[in-house]
Amino acid sequence: MAKRKYNRKPVKKSKKTVRKRAKNKSPRLGYYLLAGLFVIFLMWILIRNPMPAPQDLEEQIALEKQQIKERAKSVATTPKKSKKEEQDEEIELTIHPKRDKQEGPSLAVDGESEIDLVIRNTANEIGVPASAVRRRKIDNRANFSIPIDRSQMDLTYANMIFKGKMEVNSAKFVKGQDSRTKQSLLFRDKNSTEQYEIELYYDNNVYQKKGSDKTITIVIDDFGDIGGKLLEGFFALDPEVCFAIFPEAPHTDQTVRLADRQGRDYIIHVPMEPIGYPKVNPGKNAILAQHNEAQVRKTLSSFLAKMPNCLGINNHMGSLATSDPHLMQSVVNVLKDHDKLFLDSRTTNVSVAYQTAQKSSIKAFRNDLFLDSPNISQSTMNSKLNQINKLAESNRHVIAITHCHSPEKLEYLKEVIKRLKSAGFTLIPLSELDQRNIPEII
Repeated sequence: MAKRKYNRKPVKKSKKTVRKRAKNKSPRLGYYLLAGLFVIFLMWILIRNPMPAPQDLEEQIALEKQQIKERAKSVATTPKKSKKEEQDEEIELTIHPKRDKQEGPSLAVDGESEIDLVIRNTANEIGVPASAVRRRKIDNRANFSIPIDRSQMDLTYANMIFKGKMEVNSAKFVKGQDSRTKQSLLFRDKNSTEQYEIELYYDNNVYQKKGSDKTITIVIDDFGDIGGKLLEGFFALDPEVCFAIFPEAPHTDQTVRLADRQGRDYIIHVPMEPIGYPKVNPGKNAILAQHNEAQVRKTLSSFLAKMPNCLGINNHMGSLATSDPHLMQSVVNVLKDHDKLFLDSRTTNVSVAYQTAQKSSIKAFRNDLFLDSPNISQSTMNSKLNQINKLAESNRHVIAITHCHSPEKLEYLKEVIKRLKSAGFTLIPLSELDQRNIPEII
């Protein structure tokens, strides 16, 4: 049987199918674009934040580990503050308010503005004695007369200094006038209608007396018994004021720490035997008239060990002890060995403490008057200020003592200091005084 032959015709693929497959095989342009953008983004990241080399990375890790160890060691070795130290820091923040770098010794008196104070402080900076600056007020204009030392600067230079100071302190220059011996500057307060006229003129006579400027040292007794807000108030006083601190009192340690941090002068207020002892009690571990030098040395040495940074001592009471030459010689011998000074409080007019100290060639001073005795009335203040002025006529320096017992005494002292400055007195720290003869107590 013969096989049939089939003629199979090849099947033609549809053009549609071919086109579709061809289209599927060709990559899409969108994918290329996305891939390209992704690569560009990666390159940008790498350029912007390059990865550290392995060696750099190891060094960075090692450095961070070392810093962590040092911080941990610092925390571990830092001693924990006691409650007293925390209280001291709180008081210190209160008694050290932020101040401008430009601080002058002058204080504005009643009725004066901050610009008045700028004028006074600028005069002080160029060496004009405070007592030589004259101010008078007419309506809304304050007129200042300020003498200039021709040998130190000319009027034009002084003019430039005042103009610069005023313009950076809310004062606008209005006009000026000048002659050979005088220059006048007029300013206006930018924040008010007040005007200020500064008249500069030559007067060498003022500066010939400059060496006899009036100065005063103020010492406040009985610290160690007060704390809290009252202690803060006294620490806010002028830094030139010296504190006399009881060696064994409830707030002694705190007061000494704060004085050291503030850099304030302080001395030990040493109890000594008064007339009328034991009925009149000077306090614990007082130096008595019956003590020999060994006993005096033991007592004073223990006090000095507690306050190694003190300038020296003054006596609390001691009307009997300070009149005994032999006892005072024992006291002075100890002070000489420790290079400390003696301020004779002069609780009696027959005290020999000052003379004994001078003979032994140690630094010695004596009190001129007690500011708060017999009381702190206005009449007492007026009387004491008059006495100080009379003392200043024959001596260029005065030493005065007061006490820290109450807020009223603090306010009294603030007013005394304010009036002393207005009268041309300058406060001088006890540490800056040399040995000198001081008039008899009044």
